[in-house]
Amino acid sequence: MIRIRPYKQSDEEQILSWCDSEDTFFKWTFGLLGDYPVTSEKFRKTSEYMQFTAVDDDEPVGYFIARNPNGNLNELRFGYGIVKPDRRNQGVGKEMLRQGLIYAFEIYGADRVTLGVYDKNENAIACYTSIGFRETGVRETYQVCGGQYEAFEMEATRG
Repeated sequence: MIRIRPYKQSDEEQILSWCDSEDTFFKWTFGLLGDYPVTSEKFRKTSEYMQFTAVDDDEPVGYFIARNPNGNLNELRFGYGIVKPDRRNQGVGKEMLRQGLIYAFEIYGADRVTLGVYDKNENAIACYTSIGFRETGVRETYQVCGGQYEAFEMEATRG
């Protein structure tokens, strides 16, 4: 059974091992942690956020952060979501973020949760849509791997 818990430093090595390609790295970080490959030093920049690890029978299988954009306490933004490679496309990300929404709305008290996704990341878009996220119309362009990538914002609201 998938559940989320606060991230532990002992999760780091496993989480970093899941970022096994430049493509995965940039889908995971939007380039905000610098250049591939990811290092412990780069990854530790996420420590200023609320960090969560998804576990299945105490084995880490996913990771994401939540932060307050612009210090707005009514809103959280999810980011840096990644799932262990051999557990992708099995509903782990969906369940991890579904539980993240429960945390955001019922425990934290947010009214809105947002996230960003590359427009070509069809699996992630399908995952987010299936748990209630919808496009907001906000779009951004990122310069990554010598190319230009389009991303858009999605939101879920307290319902």
